[in-house]
Amino acid sequence: MADGEDVRDLIPDVENIRLIHLEDQLSIGTKRNFGCERALGKIIAHWDDDDYSAPDRLADQLGRLHSSGKMVTGYHSMRFKEDDIWWQYPGTIAFAIGTSLCYYREFWRQNQFPHIQIGEDNAFQAKAWELGQIENADAREMMYATIHAGNTSPRNLKTYRRIE
Repeated sequence: MADGEDVRDLIPDVENIRLIHLEDQLSIGTKRNFGCERALGKIIAHWDDDDYSAPDRLADQLGRLHSSGKMVTGYHSMRFKEDDIWWQYPGTIAFAIGTSLCYYREFWRQNQFPHIQIGEDNAFQAKAWELGQIENADAREMMYATIHAGNTSPRNLKTYRRIE
């Protein structure tokens, strides 16, 4: 799903890839619900175009969902890159970084994202935590995110550790 620059010409014409281009500017929570409603699979993974996911990221998270028996998984700590500087967000087991969420569509149906621009993922995972339905882990080498002027949620680097 995209609502910025039209990138339809970059998407291969294959059966298992769909890009839905939105003309309207909607809140992130509204866009997440829009995408989840149109998803065809049982499991949904967040995938930001400016973040890195290792080739085994989905296998790691699917394994975590299956072995834990929980409905939601994510990474609570992760590396972030800002230009040439690397930061480590230490996180807490009770909080998954929004870009790393992976969950059963069935859970989303009962716990949709609030229609807000910032923090929609916090409310979603707080509900999963409250219900005992989230399994979090350290991202290790599975993911890292980028910090740039266009980030929706600004980063408070005082809570991060600079990696040399």
